[in-house]
Amino acid sequence: MSWYYAAPVTIFVLSKPSTMPAYVEHKTLVGEHGDSVNTVAFSPCGRYLASGSSDHSVCIWSVHSGSFLFRVVFESTINVLHWHPTREETLICGCDDGSVVSMSDFRPNGFEKKLIHLGLKAPVFCVDIDTSTSMWAIGVGNQINITAGDNQDECTAATRLPPPPKVDAKYTENDSCIRPCALHFLSGGHKLIVSYLNHGIVVWNIVSKAVIWHVKPPSISQIASSAVCLDMNVLVVNTLQDGLCLYRIGNKKAIWKWEHESECNVQCPSSISFLHEGHAMVSGAITGNVHVWNMDSKDLYQVLPHGGECSCEAAECKVLTTQV
Repeated sequence: MSWYYAAPVTIFVLSKPSTMPAYVEHKTLVGEHGDSVNTVAFSPCGRYLASGSSDHSVCIWSVHSGSFLFRVVFESTINVLHWHPTREETLICGCDDGSVVSMSDFRPNGFEKKLIHLGLKAPVFCVDIDTSTSMWAIGVGNQINITAGDNQDECTAATRLPPPPKVDAKYTENDSCIRPCALHFLSGGHKLIVSYLNHGIVVWNIVSKAVIWHVKPPSISQIASSAVCLDMNVLVVNTLQDGLCLYRIGNKKAIWKWEHESECNVQCPSSISFLHEGHAMVSGAITGNVHVWNMDSKDLYQVLPHGGECSCEAAECKVLTTQV
């Protein structure tokens, strides 16, 4: 018999305005997943939270009440969830077996779905959608696929980007696999930032498939996740060894760094995101807590405790759910 730790999903909300507003615990969502929670995502309207698990299920919750609303069961572990930025109540799911499904019109007797055929049986790691062109970028296995995902009932990858530029072998001797960790569209869908686990940060021209700029090891260590704030033209990267690194988009030198907590000596990937139009940043910590940073002063603003032992999946849940 196997026993699983079903990590809870905790939602934090900003307290009432005061001289020092802070995030306070709102709801803890438990009881529906039978294995670790790997990814969570808020709907653009803020009413729903989706969670994906190693138990092969996606659950949709009410943010206001914390109540469970809907479940979809797949044939594989759920790795990534991404709500469509412009299509109301449309959720994209990426699975460990390479499946990518767009789901919408959720109702008691079912939902509408659209399949994205990538032709590759490999884990889906990341997804982004450009609102101006309706193009999708999907990181699956060691590939980046670009598709016009909004325009057909079922679609296939239209463009596949080349592998990232090679880096010195001595910096990838322990792990040389090509793995995209995060995707971010720029410039009206003509450019794409790709953060790779072992190959740094690459900005691609999607049309010409040329590298525009590349931050590569050893100036940056292995990457777990990244986030962009286009209003401030910055990219923040959560690395496994060196902590958080902040870059001006287009500049190869980090303008600020935050080190990981010194008392922990483990490498645990966690998510990162911007808040308040880029004036704050929230990131998972390898202790299981969540850190909120003031981006104007670069100081640690608040620590959201987990309240006990925590897997990295639970820490990731906390990071993402703090975006309410």
